[in-house]
Formats: sequence, C-alpha cells, structure tokens
Amino acid sequence: MTKSKQKGFTIIEVALVLAVAALIFLVVFLAVPALQRNQRNDAVRRDVANIVASVVAYTGNNNAIINDGVITSTDSTPAGTPADFLKYVDKTSNGVTTISVVGNGTGYTYTAPTKGNIFIVVGYRCGNAPAATPSNTNATARSAAVVGVLELSGTSNYETYCEDAN
Repeated sequence: MTKSKQKGFTIIEVALVLAVAALIFLVVFLAVPALQRNQRNDAVRRDVANIVASVVAYTGNNNAIINDGVITSTDSTPAGTPADFLKYVDKTSNGVTTISVVGNGTGYTYTAPTKGNIFIVVGYRCGNAPAATPSNTNATARSAAVVGVLELSGTSNYETYCEDAN
C-alpha cells in the first residue's frame, strides 16, 4: 500500500487567515473616519489662519476695520464693504460656506458658528485657549478674533477654534 499525500490547506489554516483579514479590515474601517475628520479639522485651521493673515493685510493696507456683514462666494467686491475684503483672502477649502463679519466690540453677543461658517468677530480677542470663546476683554477696535468649527469624535460633537488677528 502506498500512502497518498493530499495537498491543500486545513480548515484551521483557512480560519486563521480569515480572522487576520477580518482584523485588518476592522482596523481600517475604524481608522478611516478619524483620518477624514482630522483632514477636515486641518483644513479649518488652515482657513482660519488664511483669514487671520487676510484681516491683518486688509486692516494694514486700508487703515480701517472690516464692516459688519456676511461674505459669500456670490458677493461682488465694491470698495468699503465686507466683500472688498475677499480680494485679500486666498482660496479657502470646500468646507467653508460663508465668512461672517460681526461685532464692533460694543453690544455684541457672541454666537458660536456652525460647521462650514467662519466668523470674524471685530473688536474681540480670543481667550487663552484655541477653543475659547472670543471676548472684548483687552481688545481694541482694531482687534479681531477669527473663529471656525472643529469636529470632535462622534456625529454632532463640535468645538470652536479661535485665532487672534491683530
């Protein structure tokens, strides 16, 4: 009698390979949303920094503060209006829908922006932390706080991100 040797994988080997593959897919599916959220938050930080630089350039070149108003991508750019400020702003990310110019340091109640909106709060400064709410403490008429919204983990968890434009 001769023994025949069959070639192939045992059930245990196949199960082990499938378990490792499932573990890899699980790690990828858990990591991808966090990576995407971090990319969106980095875009918001870049947009806020871009607008801070634009506010500084605008106020320096025009020796004036930005007027109250809402800037959208459909605005024209007549002189002396918030839309005139747009020529100082480099391209923003696709996530920015509006840039709102609000407040003059008196009688203004800060309202946190929603996702996709960036506020330029004239006459205000950021607090000590980037997530702080702008206030008019130690602010001048030429001060401005630029505020965007960062996503936290979860579907509806957000926090403000603030940078001073002096």
